[in-house]
Amino acid sequence: MTEQNITFIEDTGDVKRWLDKQVEKIQNVQSPDHFLLQLLEQMVESDVLYLSHFEKEMENMEDTLLHGIPKDFYPSLTRMRQKLSELNAYYEQLTAIGDLIQAYDESLLIKNTEQWGRYVLRIERLQNHVHLLRENILQLRELYQSQQDAQQNKIMCILTVVTTLFLPLTLLTGWYGMNFAYMPELQWKYGYPAVIIVAIVIVAIEIMYFKKKKLF
Repeated sequence: MTEQNITFIEDTGDVKRWLDKQVEKIQNVQSPDHFLLQLLEQMVESDVLYLSHFEKEMENMEDTLLHGIPKDFYPSLTRMRQKLSELNAYYEQLTAIGDLIQAYDESLLIKNTEQWGRYVLRIERLQNHVHLLRENILQLRELYQSQQDAQQNKIMCILTVVTTLFLPLTLLTGWYGMNFAYMPELQWKYGYPAVIIVAIVIVAIEIMYFKKKKLF
């Protein structure tokens, strides 16, 4: 950058195509640094709305998570975390550019020092917003983990109740499975129906007990 010109150097052609679109939006250019400032402002012109959309999407994910765990929740959360990391690095680079430009305050090249200062503050606010969203991502991850833990605990509780429910029946069948010669029930014609009735009564009593204790 000189007092009259600014030169962009690249090797892919992407910057040239982007500049061709942005130059039409830039007016009343006072100096090369003013031109560069307007270009950088164009790069973050709609970022507030973009971050607001991010925030709204995260709120929707949180509401969805409270009613159940979607199958694609964690992959979506990971993609959002990666995108926010990219944005954070992006704003760090823009802040570094602004700080570097302001470091040449005493030279004749920089004629819009105050505007550069406002630009840096704007980028810092955007970066702070990204930091807030990254913290929200961590909270969503913790909420997701707690929901998974609660779901697993519920499954384990059901398995424990079922195991406990049929434990007396296991004892009963094991007891009568010994087939000792002098067990009176083996020769009793009502022995089999009696064992069935006893098993049903035991299960019914246990179910009533579990419901009273609100175990299921």
